[in-house]
Amino acid sequence: MPNITNYSYLIQSMFGGRGASWGTGGTLPGVFQFSQLNSSSIQSQLKAAGIDTNSKQYKAVIQQMTKNGCTGSMYTNVQAIKNLMKQFNSDGDIVGPDGLAGLVVTDETGDSYKKIIDIPESSRDEIFEYVKSAYLEHNGMQTGKGTTETYMDMYKRLDKDDRLSGRYTLDQYRKAYSETFVSAIKAVDPAWTHGNALSSKALNSIKNITRESIESTLVKSGNKFARKTFDYTV
Repeated sequence: MPNITNYSYLIQSMFGGRGASWGTGGTLPGVFQFSQLNSSSIQSQLKAAGIDTNSKQYKAVIQQMTKNGCTGSMYTNVQAIKNLMKQFNSDGDIVGPDGLAGLVVTDETGDSYKKIIDIPESSRDEIFEYVKSAYLEHNGMQTGKGTTETYMDMYKRLDKDDRLSGRYTLDQYRKAYSETFVSAIKAVDPAWTHGNALSSKALNSIKNITRESIESTLVKSGNKFARKTFDYTV
């Protein structure tokens, strides 16, 4: 879910305003300056709209708006604030369309989430089976169909602070699995490319590859996996 950094554009879009008048004339209906936010009249409007101004959710929205450049002279709207609150949960955490926290890359997270962590073995197993079937049945073409459930199940089993790293880690396993199958195929059919039919010899070279045999060759190298020599005859 992308961060919204231009609130004026969002609010104008909601109410049909034009950029030329935004912040200069306050021509949109029902708007107020951000500097008026804590006034009794505006607070009454917010509460009448069902907004708990003492909630972490509301405070997170105002903090984010302020951080992203919503100054006192800019205009906003009660409904716009209410809509923005849908992007945060009751703990004030940014959530994605699925309602889960910890899955949005922000300026604060940067690339710090890109690290290998422990994730459920069942998640690795499901992704491995998906990748393997892509090579055995679809000539190496991976559509992604069916993998969303695997990732979602993993997210729910991880702490919110580990979810981005969990996704990154599972992606690294998935990449390692795929690279292993490609290497095994090319060892017997160097000219093969994704989408081309696999020869019977190539199929035989990969059908007995297991997740465990691949993972036994993986070692952490920074925030990625390096791979030791793999025996394709397993």
